[in-house]
Amino acid sequence: MEFIKANYLNTTTQLSVNSNTGTALNLFNRDPLYQYYSDQFANDNTTSVISITFDNTTSVSRIALIDTNFKEFSIFYNGSTSNSISILNSDTTTISYLNNSDQNKYFRFNTLQVTSITINAKSTQTANQEKLLGLLLLSDLQVSLNKIPNAQNYKPKIVPKQVVHRLSDGGTRINTVRRKKESVINLDYIDTDQRNDLYDLYVSNTEFNFCPFGTTTSWDGFLFEAVWDGSFDFYEYSDNAASSGFSGKISIKETPVWLLILTL
Repeated sequence: MEFIKANYLNTTTQLSVNSNTGTALNLFNRDPLYQYYSDQFANDNTTSVISITFDNTTSVSRIALIDTNFKEFSIFYNGSTSNSISILNSDTTTISYLNNSDQNKYFRFNTLQVTSITINAKSTQTANQEKLLGLLLLSDLQVSLNKIPNAQNYKPKIVPKQVVHRLSDGGTRINTVRRKKESVINLDYIDTDQRNDLYDLYVSNTEFNFCPFGTTTSWDGFLFEAVWDGSFDFYEYSDNAASSGFSGKISIKETPVWLLILTL
């Protein structure tokens, strides 16, 4: 389970695409109804290029692709295809695929100091379609949990924001405005270093991304930008012996989709 920083991609001025610039902003729009898609590139012999340039050298160790149809693609940094990214605990050694069949990918790698990240997407999982990508997340690790809670102590859920109408005949209509992710994580017997890392996250007062089980294969894409709701409980001892460690609860809730709000 990982807490990673807010998406480094957050403005269109960072982006350069060689097709359909009008949908480029959807690369960091977390609303799943919107995607980046190429235009007139529905040919597996054409390459869709997405490049992100940072104002300053930036530490990057996590990349997520959500809702994509890329089959043959690669990701490299600092503008050179020779700068391949070696990934950890993965189905391959570098971010370079010929026959990807997953819609969601979560890449872990040793921290790189980069000025740009580039994606070359050549072919699609169904041949000769436009290239699609729902969300591109570029980030760096903040906290990785040393202990994974058991099933009873991890409660992820999707909570709807709804307007409920009770009609005169007893019927009900529901307008769902949006659905938001939340998670509650109860931890026991964590050590002082882990407690301090979590406290730094708690007092940072900034958004972060939570990715519980990101992988490069068969990943469900469950990742969301969140804030820590409520108190910090991890000064409570887990047992009578102080050396046993600490217990507490992490309650996190998804942030608003500001891009959508600002364009209404």
